[in-house]
Amino acid sequence: MVLAIENPSLIQNLLDGLPPSAVTIYKIVIGKGPITSREIVEMCNLAPRTVRHGLKLLVRARLILKLPHLLDMRSCKFYVD
Repeated sequence: MVLAIENPSLIQNLLDGLPPSAVTIYKIVIGKGPITSREIVEMCNLAPRTVRHGLKLLVRARLILKLPHLLDMRSCKFYVD
């Protein structure tokens, strides 16, 4: 279960413990999701490794969800429920 956007103070508390790159990635996923990590790299000029790490942190914190990309099974799409 992903945290609902209805509780912004809880989400803000979780984001405060994350690196700035993860917060940037979270904002991109909210605005553009479902989105692949490659698309995020193109949008924010972060290194691919930084984006992968930020996405992993966000999934662990249950702020975003990960699902298979059906057109390219080598990658995943990330979104907020």
